[in-house]
Amino acid sequence: MADRNPGYSSTIVQFIGGAEIALYLIAALFLVLMAIGAFFIVAQDLSRLIFEGMAIDAIYIALNDLLIVLIIAELLQIIVVFIQKRQLDLRLILAAGLTAMIRRVLVFGVENIPWEEMAVTAALIAILAAAIYVIGREKIEFSK
Repeated sequence: MADRNPGYSSTIVQFIGGAEIALYLIAALFLVLMAIGAFFIVAQDLSRLIFEGMAIDAIYIALNDLLIVLIIAELLQIIVVFIQKRQLDLRLILAAGLTAMIRRVLVFGVENIPWEEMAVTAALIAILAAAIYVIGREKIEFSK
């Protein structure tokens, strides 16, 4: 069945596309606000390290918080690249996942967890690292 008003369909598609971009911009704004807040937390952690002494637990906490900032920055970069190119860069997504897994391992250093959970995390890190290596310099992107 032929569309009687092709302009009507394109208007709907344009509206939905604009709404999608607006949602990505709002998500990016929230990520920026979270990154700024996380920077203040990292600054508090570092001042605690300087003024209260270099305790290993304080170093774990500061490193954990700093890695959260990096994960937020990577997520923000994924959104920016998508808005600019309308494509997802698989390497950025894998790098964010790898950073999150490394952060998880560092947190395990101060927690008692089952060895099975640590083994699964190690396997995920190996898989993510292998995927990043296989992709290498080739730019593999998923277009929307």
